[in-house]
Amino acid sequence: MDQKSFWLMSNSLISSEDIKTLALLYQPLIGSDGFGTYLLMFNLINQNNLQTDVYPIQYLLDLLHLNEDLFTANIHKLEAIGLLTTFLKDDIYLYRLNMPLKPRQFFLDGILGSYLKSEIGTENFNRLFSYFSVPEASKKGYKNVTKSFDDIYKIKKLDLLKSEKFIFGRKNGGGIIIRDAFDFESLFEQLPPRLKKRSIYTKKVVSQIASVMYVYNFTSAEMIDILTNAYDNSSNKIFIEKIAVLANHYFTKTYGDNLVTIEKRPEEDLEIDLSTIRPQDIITVFGQKMTDQSYALDTIRQFIERNAVDIGLINGIILVALKYHDQLPSLAYLEKVLADWLARGITTASDAMLILKQAEKRPKKTYRKRRKPGIEGEEPEWLDEIIESFWKDEVK
Repeated sequence: MDQKSFWLMSNSLISSEDIKTLALLYQPLIGSDGFGTYLLMFNLINQNNLQTDVYPIQYLLDLLHLNEDLFTANIHKLEAIGLLTTFLKDDIYLYRLNMPLKPRQFFLDGILGSYLKSEIGTENFNRLFSYFSVPEASKKGYKNVTKSFDDIYKIKKLDLLKSEKFIFGRKNGGGIIIRDAFDFESLFEQLPPRLKKRSIYTKKVVSQIASVMYVYNFTSAEMIDILTNAYDNSSNKIFIEKIAVLANHYFTKTYGDNLVTIEKRPEEDLEIDLSTIRPQDIITVFGQKMTDQSYALDTIRQFIERNAVDIGLINGIILVALKYHDQLPSLAYLEKVLADWLARGITTASDAMLILKQAEKRPKKTYRKRRKPGIEGEEPEWLDEIIESFWKDEVK
């Protein structure tokens, strides 16, 4: 990396309120090094053009007093949390710094709010929520009579502005971005007239719908009902935060009380397509008896949204984890296993299936807490054994 270069850009200047949001809401998720990396990058940006010159990467490493591995880890955290977008051309990185969400957006985000709560605990989460909360003025009895643009102005011909020049303006970050993984057009055709407006369904909204339908295995009718409740008449918008919240609430209310009794498939029947199986099917067929099905599915939803990797690899990790746990492990646990697999070159559904077959050959074991420098949390005892066996078989 020391032979590569970088330059920075942003679309706005950071404010004192942004720093407060970063320090209190984002820092518990990205760590003090990630927080420091973001702020230092922002302070390098020229306030006149919101860009920097091109510098060697080593310049950043020296300023941050970080080695290459820690710097890369911080960059990945900032990307995953929505604060940084990275582009690469030849040997030059372009880091685009995204503005943090407003506190209200952060708390309502289906992933960020839940992730913060899991990291700092309910009591501390409630303290921060109260800190950023102010009483909302009541609009009861009032009717929104605001005129829209086309109510007042009539345009005969609109000449669109075409320019490669950058126009300064505040643009908040979009939070977590996920991939589109389903046939949206089929769902769109079934929408009621008031929801059948193309402008409502931005790329982020469509991605959120895809993730929710994939994880919860909702029917089109169920998804349309959720979208109807998420639609805001006054602004003519569907907020992605409401989709996640309403989906989890609906699933808990409708299916949450059902306990899933699992029948283990025999080893010889372990021929499944990891790229097409749904999380709902995994829990139903392969897991142990679960006392909180909705929590498990929400954890899987977040796992999928936060990690843009082969879905077969995701499903393989979930299946192996369920073999060694009575309940689905935490999101942090699953992501540590994913990071370890990727570091070992296990990146596809085919690789994951080979690992899964190795796991089937071994009895269920407990796991131990094992700590590495700079890394906290639990790592499975069985992982090294399975991986080593996998590579031995590959050599044969």
